[in-house]
Amino acid sequence: MKFASTVRFTPIASSVRLALAALIGIGAAHAADTDTDQPQALIPSVVVSGHADNAYLVKKSSTATKTDTPLLDVPQTITVITENLIKDQAMQSMADVARYVPGIGMANGEGNRDSPIFRGSTSASGDFYIDGVRDDVEYYRDLYNVERVEALTGPNAMIFGRGGSGGVINRVIKQADGRTVRSVDLTVGSFRNRRLTADVGQSLGQGVAFRVTGLVEDSGGYQRDFSLKRSGVNL
Repeated sequence: MKFASTVRFTPIASSVRLALAALIGIGAAHAADTDTDQPQALIPSVVVSGHADNAYLVKKSSTATKTDTPLLDVPQTITVITENLIKDQAMQSMADVARYVPGIGMANGEGNRDSPIFRGSTSASGDFYIDGVRDDVEYYRDLYNVERVEALTGPNAMIFGRGGSGGVINRVIKQADGRTVRSVDLTVGSFRNRRLTADVGQSLGQGVAFRVTGLVEDSGGYQRDFSLKRSGVNL
């Protein structure tokens, strides 16, 4: 058995609906007119101002072409880790730097040396440089005397000579540039981690300046019978 229902609006019901709609419209219009008579509240203005922070910005590098060339004009991949970034991230080793360089990772260093891996395949343990001079020594490089680290990836690294098929990592050492520098950093942490670094620079007159950086570290590690002792001074 099927049931069907049909609803029809009579002319009287339609008239009632139209009258209610008209009353609602009149009430809304009256409320709007009443609101316009009230004083309007003023919303206080907010002014936002700012400036670009260029603390991590580097515009030129000599790593790719061995000339002071703007990075915009270098058709190679170059990543520059600046002194401010090194300080802000409390970097201490090349492994810390590699975390911020795309395409470069750091291996375990089983040969008691830094062992970066370029683009996942090329080991470049011998492709380290200091101010463009080869630094092929078996040790773990510290950053206490480093102004910035420049990483060049790609075949253009072959301009540095032997190796360099995947890239090179060039460290720029802190130099006396006439600035007044006074910096002392003390690090104390787990596993008997104790480390002290200092950076002092001063201008002595027209065209004469000095800068001294130093490091003393005596730390342990999470492995049994592990110790790390090193010290250094750079003038």
